[in-house]
Amino acid sequence: MGLSRRSFFGAVSTAAAAAGASTASTANAAAGNKGKLLRIGVVTCHPAHHHIPNIWGPLIQGVPLSNGVKLTRMTGMEMTHIWDYDPVRVESFCAQFGTEPVKRYDAMTDKVDGVIISDMRNADYFPELAEPYLKAGVPILFNRPFTSSVGRAKRIVEASKKYGTPIMTASGWEYANQVYAMRRKLKEWGPEIRAVTAFNSSAEITHDVHGVWILAAMLGSGIESVSVIRGEKSVYKYGTDTWTIKYGAREGCPPFYATLHNTSDHDSNCWVKAVTPKGTFEQSLWYLGDTEIRYQHYFLPPLLEFQRMIERGTMPQPHDVVLEKTAAFLAGFKSHLEYGGLAVKLSDLEDDFTVRSDANTIPYPAGYFD
Repeated sequence: MGLSRRSFFGAVSTAAAAAGASTASTANAAAGNKGKLLRIGVVTCHPAHHHIPNIWGPLIQGVPLSNGVKLTRMTGMEMTHIWDYDPVRVESFCAQFGTEPVKRYDAMTDKVDGVIISDMRNADYFPELAEPYLKAGVPILFNRPFTSSVGRAKRIVEASKKYGTPIMTASGWEYANQVYAMRRKLKEWGPEIRAVTAFNSSAEITHDVHGVWILAAMLGSGIESVSVIRGEKSVYKYGTDTWTIKYGAREGCPPFYATLHNTSDHDSNCWVKAVTPKGTFEQSLWYLGDTEIRYQHYFLPPLLEFQRMIERGTMPQPHDVVLEKTAAFLAGFKSHLEYGGLAVKLSDLEDDFTVRSDANTIPYPAGYFD
């Protein structure tokens, strides 16, 4: 991609004067669609384990899951158009969801109110896939963990600022009600936090993103460094690991550490325990046995945030938070792969350090995006 090895906190360009006008036009377009379902375009769609065919798609479209469980339409959106590099995959997607195919990745800019870019096999090309929609002011939801490098994340953020187009990337855990409960308690008992320990049900380090990002959502910004101790060297094999995340000093709060243990569990998706001078507070995302209820409480909230973003033209998290949580996740891989488990400062994370959450990347031919 030709990205330089600049540090993570290198300058990110400021918003252009046109940003406010573009954001306003996005909100106005959504307002003009009042009373109708918002039209959502899908750019890329993995056939198996990614979010669009098995989680977000059924929730948006209200179609049965692969196991036959019927879902109620739970949002004010509908998927109307689809593009993927694989035409066979597009055909099966349209049969499943009733969407209309388009011939080019940039052919939906005037047909939809929002776009979801989902398939992490394409993550190296997310900036190119997103560019036409950012220019057109079409809000974008990126599947987690956003991009394969900080440099690519910066390119998207810079374009989002330049054109005033809102973006978001989310783990299902970030918008669970337990996050808001923890925030409220820490605000009441804070600002000092003495220690945090957490668990995330994950046997793949690429899925540790849920634990890292729920901590960021609960505890806020200020991550200084990340270290990861993992038994399995490969990032694509099952294994257990522990993350240690150092927060720098904040107003009224000295530096503190949050530890995150990732392994399988039969009853909890995730839990977080925070220790403050006034007491200890814990929240758990229990495993909910009923499939539809589980989808409703854990996978629906990010989609509702996406819908709000389209309707209001405002991002649920600011650009600096998007960059910080992206860098924190990637720094864990650098600690594991290159530093033998030692801490990696976010300020030392190079723009071109690349981690692919899906080993099966899709190569596009040279000049495809010209």
